[in-house]
Amino acid sequence: MKEYSNAIWLDSLKNMNDWLEKNLKGALAQQTSSGKTVLTVFVVYDLPGRDCHALASNGELLANESDMERYKSEYIDIIEGHLKTYNSQPVVLIIEPDSLANMVTNIESTPACADSQKYYFDGHAYLIQKFGVLKHVAMYLDIGHAFWLGWDDNREKASKVYSEVIASGAPGEVRGFADNVANYTPWEDPSLSRGPETEWNPCPDEKRYLEAMYQDFTAAGIKSVYFVSDTSRNGKKTDRKHPGEWCNQTGVGIGARPQASPISGMEYLDAFYWVKPLGESDGTSDESAERYDGYCGHETAMKPAPEAGQWFQAHFEEGIKNANPPL
Repeated sequence: MKEYSNAIWLDSLKNMNDWLEKNLKGALAQQTSSGKTVLTVFVVYDLPGRDCHALASNGELLANESDMERYKSEYIDIIEGHLKTYNSQPVVLIIEPDSLANMVTNIESTPACADSQKYYFDGHAYLIQKFGVLKHVAMYLDIGHAFWLGWDDNREKASKVYSEVIASGAPGEVRGFADNVANYTPWEDPSLSRGPETEWNPCPDEKRYLEAMYQDFTAAGIKSVYFVSDTSRNGKKTDRKHPGEWCNQTGVGIGARPQASPISGMEYLDAFYWVKPLGESDGTSDESAERYDGYCGHETAMKPAPEAGQWFQAHFEEGIKNANPPL
């Protein structure tokens, strides 16, 4: 495990201030001493009204104008300043997991997502304008996973949403998209096909999902369509009864090791990477907790589980045991 890095989550104002410059400075020192390029990967994750369709990972900023201004001035602007200072080293930013995928599927069904819509779109436009002009920074917008946007109608909607969001950030540019962030969907699952078991999803694994998304996004006129796929927890098919189960799944296993250009014939797949640190909880199983989400109480969610982001040793050990390929 120590041989591979994983992404650093800037999931609060405090964590951003504690971890961003510290890690950029450390990477620069390593790059200078080794003479080799050192890449750092951060997850930008603090939108107002964050994670509007779930409870376990709601953020500190609310969906209102004052917190939108805080997001810009106390979060995005600070990140921009540090990125401009440390401009001799490459940086990857994974942008706001779950946010735009919620805008594709959950605006009509979830009032919190409707309330957050303006701030999600404005926030993305602002950060793309800020980060997308920095030549040493590559951004990947989160696109959920195969069992979220894999269906034909969802992919069609997604193509429109993502193309509009990218255009709104001009002149900033986006490198591509990140899939399966903090999720468990296997890279390949030949046992599944489009049928009743998958609710007629034509993309029942991440490989088929990205193949379809590449075609759809390219057809929608998006100029730069490359992907980073999170393989931190998808090495083994988990015990979940439904592919929508997302919380602390039993049977978890570490997946493919981080690697650039890992699949021959998929030149648009930039990398497999461990975006979600194995061992960090998805959410608490304590039904009395303020941030308890029912999914964390389901049969295949490991219990007892701590709050989202806290260390979950039993889940970590399960992932090590089931690693595929083995550690």
